[in-house]
Amino acid sequence: MNAMTDAVKGEIIQNRLMQIAQEAGLVLQRCAVSPGVVEAKDLGFNIADADGRTIVYSTWMPRHGTTLNYMLKACMERFADDIRPGDMYLVNDPHAGALHSLDLALMAPVFVDGQLVAWVGNATHHIDVGAMSPGRAPLATDWFQEGIIFKPIRLVEDSRIREDIFGLFVDNVRMPRYQSLDLKAQISANFAALSKIEDLVGKFGLDAFRRSCGTTIAISEESARERIGALADGVYTSVEHLDYDRHYTLKAVLTVKDGSMHFDLTGTDPESTTFINCAVPCTIANFHNILACQLFPDQTVNDGTFAPITFEIPSGTLLSCNAPAPCSGASTITGWKAQQLALDCISQALAGTDFEFRAQAQWGWGFTDVQWTGVDPNGRNFIMRGDQTLHGGGARAGADGIDVANIAGSTNTSITSIESYEQRYPVLYLSRKVVPDSAGDGRFRGGLAGEWTRVLYGIDEADDMTFYIGRDYGARGTAGGEDGTPSRITMKRGTNVFDLFGKGRVPDFDDLDGDEELLPQMPASLDRKVRAGDVVHVRGMGGGGYGPPAERAREAADADVREGFVTPATH
Repeated sequence: MNAMTDAVKGEIIQNRLMQIAQEAGLVLQRCAVSPGVVEAKDLGFNIADADGRTIVYSTWMPRHGTTLNYMLKACMERFADDIRPGDMYLVNDPHAGALHSLDLALMAPVFVDGQLVAWVGNATHHIDVGAMSPGRAPLATDWFQEGIIFKPIRLVEDSRIREDIFGLFVDNVRMPRYQSLDLKAQISANFAALSKIEDLVGKFGLDAFRRSCGTTIAISEESARERIGALADGVYTSVEHLDYDRHYTLKAVLTVKDGSMHFDLTGTDPESTTFINCAVPCTIANFHNILACQLFPDQTVNDGTFAPITFEIPSGTLLSCNAPAPCSGASTITGWKAQQLALDCISQALAGTDFEFRAQAQWGWGFTDVQWTGVDPNGRNFIMRGDQTLHGGGARAGADGIDVANIAGSTNTSITSIESYEQRYPVLYLSRKVVPDSAGDGRFRGGLAGEWTRVLYGIDEADDMTFYIGRDYGARGTAGGEDGTPSRITMKRGTNVFDLFGKGRVPDFDDLDGDEELLPQMPASLDRKVRAGDVVHVRGMGGGGYGPPAERAREAADADVREGFVTPATH
């Protein structure tokens, strides 16, 4: 009877912790003001036990679950015996765990009756950290040019914000009116979770809480080993390519044996002189993200889930850079390539098993960032990035890919509305739509990419820090499927767009006068401008197809034509 009671209590405690993390993420989302947090939901929230073992892994953006774990360990190591009730620690150091320096995390210990019982923590993307250029620093040659770095530092003390540290951050960023509120939203989210965990421990007792945490981790490890055991033992290799200032090669070898997995990333190119490098936590977080989504989507993911999974990542490579190599682009460039390595290796291991239906072709992965900065009509500084990437999902072994799906591992993110952008920034959108014929063909086709066009509005010019990845390499098809179309950014300068507006027309990009210019992937300097009448056109990457195109069901192919997803000429 007691064992049954403990099991029931443990289940209630675990379910409540998962709900607390969800509620705290909502507090962050609803108290922040930046579109990337409020609408795109680029955030993560974790709960860990007193020893720093993750009990609730982020369900907002899964890879934050792993990076928050790294940053928590960094906080515990740095403050050691000086961890107090009412503390919160700020971190954005990529080598301490951040995906990149623009992801700020805030960790807080939970005390009950003077005892440390748990930790809570959250992370979200900030639009700027005071780098040499607004936002990311695509021209950085070392990480000192990428903005302010916080190794773990006490931001909240005795439940009050330290104004010296808060001010240090706000004084070093270009959008303080937004970012100060975003950071306070992170503090509020932690406070919300703290009080709820204190109530939970008070209701069920500390012993029951600790037993529940330990049992949950043990069950997740057992479940993970069982799932890995369902894969075919063997060695699976993936080679990926990335384009920016030049072409790079990345490699992973997965060994599956006796319910365990080992990834060896030997063979990946040495670290770059540009900002595309990953520190180790970013690399592992992106592998974990795919594992959580592809291999363990029906399991409770926590510290135990990843116990059977190990890595070998040689130091000084694109996937394991060393300071002071720049890495502010890690999260959305080489980090996304790490996801593709994981997706490919796992899909190979799934073939011929009961879980083959989870095998997938490559998702769109190239990052497209049209970043305009300047002074708006009200005299305030603004930084506006491009839309989310609008990529197509990879086709699956038994279904078409998801259209306009972002990247493989962004499970709960959304695209910010056009109206929200136009309310906050001096721009107008001409279009945002699906791109016909962009998906890789196959027995199951990949997901279609999206595209959008934009123009300045209300100001004469702005600084243009556009860069993008994936012009030369599309999303690869699998098992005979075809590749999706690659990313592309073009511009027409000095167009007649406002004349057409005056005539009551919202023109298509193709309707505008002027020559179409293919923009370079890497900006040449910090002084590139975009001016009134210049129209930018951005196309995401289509998802790869799965299986030979000749095996596609006729009714599915005909439906694609009827819906306008495939043009008759390519049918």
